Amino acid sequence: MLQSRAVYIGDNLPFLRAIADESIHLIATDPPFNKDRDFGKAFRDRWSWERDARAEWIDDIKGACPALWSLIETARQIADARMSAYLCWLGIRLLEMRRVLRGDGSLYLHIDHSTHAYVKLALDAVFGPANFRNEIVWHYKTGGLSKRWFGRKHDIILFYSKSDAYVFHPQQEKSYLAHKYGFSNIALEEDDEGVYRMAAMRDVWDIPALRGNQAEATGYPTQKPLALYERIIRASSAEGDIVLDPFCGSGTTVVAAERLGRRWLAADLWDGAYEVLASRLAAEGLAGSKEIKQLADLSTSL
Repeated sequence: MLQSRAVYIGDNLPFLRAIADESIHLIATDPPFNKDRDFGKAFRDRWSWERDARAEWIDDIKGACPALWSLIETARQIADARMSAYLCWLGIRLLEMRRVLRGDGSLYLHIDHSTHAYVKLALDAVFGPANFRNEIVWHYKTGGLSKRWFGRKHDIILFYSKSDAYVFHPQQEKSYLAHKYGFSNIALEEDDEGVYRMAAMRDVWDIPALRGNQAEATGYPTQKPLALYERIIRASSAEGDIVLDPFCGSGTTVVAAERLGRRWLAADLWDGAYEVLASRLAAEGLAGSKEIKQLADLSTSL
């Protein structure tokens, strides 16, 4: 049986390669965005062809997915070698993510404007354009507006399935329009105040960004709110399913999965990921440190 409640600290490529074929129900992850900056001790988001495009990865990509390799070469011409290196580094991992997903599984990959267009094409190459399901806009309100362009106040979450037989549980949200204009072709339910109605959820999500004074905040520089990943997990998995996050950071995907009764696997290069994750789960009374395994041996399949 596939392991669960297990965290691997280190490069996630050997971790992904140790996972059995078609064993994961859902991947929900937030990789580096190619922002050309360092995030303290947590991770480096800078890329170079010499350091991050290994010869064996290039050979594997050329053999397994020529369209992905074509994109990597094109990115060097349109952008620069750093973008090309980033796509090589991420692309070899996307191939493994597709392999480990079940036939009814899905991937939600979190990205922003820095690399969104290129990552979308990489996912088209790996998963196939027909398996693209949604470009979800996560809209939030924070400070830091610019005088030179419109304020950048959203991220993108790209939702792909492994096949057409994917699991999806429609979600609902409060809708003012359904109340005001009386749409009748969606399921409605009046709320306690009798002002809004419930309607089928759309692909723009207004979820507040995490603030440093909130109880769930850990200080991790790119931590996302639990509400965001709880929504993803509810939509594309069921209780008891396996959720994977190969870039787990402060553990938001894992905490959301544990809250919702899912099993999970996680990995991160940051050596503080296990301690932060264990602390978060213990603080919520979800799992003690003895119940969370820190993987060290990947010599056999997970």
